[in-house]
Amino acid sequence: MKRRKTHDRLLEDQVWCLFYRMGYPDLNGTRFRVKYLRQDGTTCEKQIDVFAKDDETVVVVECKSRETRGRRTLQKDLHETESLQKPISTAIKQHYGQQFKPKIIWAYVSNNIIWSEPDLERAAATNIRVITENEMQYFDAFIKHMGPAGRYQFLAEFLENQDIPALSNIKVPAIRGKLGGLPFYSFVITPRHLLKIAFVNHQALNHPDGRPAYQRMISPARIREIEGFIKDGGYFPTNILINFTKKCRFEPISNKENSDPHIKFGWLHLPNKYKSAWIIDGQHRLYGYSHLVDENWLDQNLAIIAFEEMDTKDEADLFVTINQKQKSVQRSVIVSLQSDLKWGSSDPKERLTALASALVKTLSSDPTSPFFQRFSIQGVSTKENQSLTLPEFVNGLTRSGLLGRVIHKHLALGALSDATDDKTISRARRVINGYFSHIRNVHPPRWEDGRQGYVCTNPGMRAQLLLLSDLLDYLTYKNGVDVHTLDEDTILKHVIKVAEPLLEYFKIADDADIYEKFSRRFGEGGVVAYFDHLCSTIHEKNPHFGSDEFLARLAKRKDQRITQTHQDIIQLTQDISDYVVKVLKGVYGTEEEESGEKAWWEQGIESQKAKQTAYTRFQEGRKDNKKLPKEAYLDLLDYRDIVRQRNNWPNFQSVFNIPQVGEKGKTYYLDWMETLNKLRRVPAHPSGSRGYDESDYEFMKFIKYEFYKKYREATGVGED
Repeated sequence: MKRRKTHDRLLEDQVWCLFYRMGYPDLNGTRFRVKYLRQDGTTCEKQIDVFAKDDETVVVVECKSRETRGRRTLQKDLHETESLQKPISTAIKQHYGQQFKPKIIWAYVSNNIIWSEPDLERAAATNIRVITENEMQYFDAFIKHMGPAGRYQFLAEFLENQDIPALSNIKVPAIRGKLGGLPFYSFVITPRHLLKIAFVNHQALNHPDGRPAYQRMISPARIREIEGFIKDGGYFPTNILINFTKKCRFEPISNKENSDPHIKFGWLHLPNKYKSAWIIDGQHRLYGYSHLVDENWLDQNLAIIAFEEMDTKDEADLFVTINQKQKSVQRSVIVSLQSDLKWGSSDPKERLTALASALVKTLSSDPTSPFFQRFSIQGVSTKENQSLTLPEFVNGLTRSGLLGRVIHKHLALGALSDATDDKTISRARRVINGYFSHIRNVHPPRWEDGRQGYVCTNPGMRAQLLLLSDLLDYLTYKNGVDVHTLDEDTILKHVIKVAEPLLEYFKIADDADIYEKFSRRFGEGGVVAYFDHLCSTIHEKNPHFGSDEFLARLAKRKDQRITQTHQDIIQLTQDISDYVVKVLKGVYGTEEEESGEKAWWEQGIESQKAKQTAYTRFQEGRKDNKKLPKEAYLDLLDYRDIVRQRNNWPNFQSVFNIPQVGEKGKTYYLDWMETLNKLRRVPAHPSGSRGYDESDYEFMKFIKYEFYKKYREATGVGED
């Protein structure tokens, strides 16, 4: 027997396990409390969710969680933590001895919490590190690959530029020179030392301060391969490329022995700070040592070329140059890098792409945003609700015109543009966050369902961005509102007022209606279809809303609706017959009986009239050279009768038992098949007097959703 852990307990256990895998030797047990002294001298206790300690650091973690994603104020909690930082720090040092002077990381790990900006600001002001699902997902994947050596990546992120006492006054013989006009050092170092100061700027971490993030996630397979290579006596004759973030101390040997003006020999004093050596190329070679149990492996030599104070943009350029002829870099990595490599470009297309890329990265890493934790991350296992991709969202932004449009080789202002590119990102972030927060809040479960909710999907977001652009154009050209002069909050008030019919629709629409309008939308045509459904919802309440292009497509869609319904009826009828025959064959078999007929035909179909009619039609078809199986000549109502046979019903009930609105107390909810059979006559015998009314469209929307949902659950197979 088992029982699910509560969401808060689960988070605490996940965080505890993360520090366990990091190799922290001291970890808390259950109901762990720290005793401390108040200012008045009295003793008090504070329960700590996760406590981790090694020789140089202590991590004190508060875990904050919600069952479902939503807002939660943490002002009171932050105030309490701030007031206890000093007494708890004193208690830790007293317990371990005054000689123990650790770096203490105060952290809030949150799950399903939409942080408010004031809470984030307060946490930053009190040196409390906020670790959201983004960081947890990244570090969980990274530490699983790296083991205890991955602890240094964690410390580098949260103790940046702080001293590492164990690395004080370490120097190595080195050569100093220049490559491409940039200063560099060439030397050898042990993995033991380099791991402590190293940092890999992974895209998966997605930290706004680390841009441009250019490194791909560690590959476990390559790590294992390199680990085996080292154990077999292998070594690396090629250099690992790194960048020292601060100027290094270099002591040349005497000038008599240093006569070359371009190259100097001397002693390089290694930096002793966390996150001071960024790995540009060679992360797998370095982390290949991470799982080696024998400590002697960590004292091997690694050849290093180290640049000094290289700009991060130049790091990314160098990374792309090195890797462009090796393993191809994923498109998501390239698109993400555009925000930095092409920032402020004189080419308007590059500049627009850089703006869009920077905005998406900002949205995805913003804990206050509805897009937080919604983008799949390269190299990290994707959660079910991470249904968006960075390239598609960037594509949606550039096509929407919200950030500007390229006209005659110039970047014209968009509705959300501001005086500078940085201000444009800030303005667009607030408006887009605000608009999509309203979309999310009217029906949070559907938003959180990702692809299965049909709202927070790539086509959905691209269509919504086009709609937001049209909403702003409507305000400008039909309502006379100059959006360029308004602040973000005022813009949102105007936008939401016009979009109110759409918000109300998303609030009350049933799953079948959402499925009918927004599922199975792929490619550019799918985005346009999605967009048209959004516009139609507003247009029905406000006939003045909608561009000329949309109104023209709306007129055409009436004929397309009829054609699509024809196709849906034919397809649904075929899928029903195929499924019934497949189940009968599976239950009764395909062996031939004494009568000469197959077992499934003889035992699975009781109606002799249906079999005789089908056989007669089959013979007529053979005369006309039609090569169809006998079951193709069964009617839809024949299949209904087959399904509800007493011996067959248990095999079909889960898929075919579909009660319609108002139906109650029946053994067989199969009336829908009779309704479908009547509608089947429309495409089968088209005429000017035969057509569909609105109730027919509603019925088809309902039955398609219900049948295919049950069909997928029963078979595990999606629609064709």
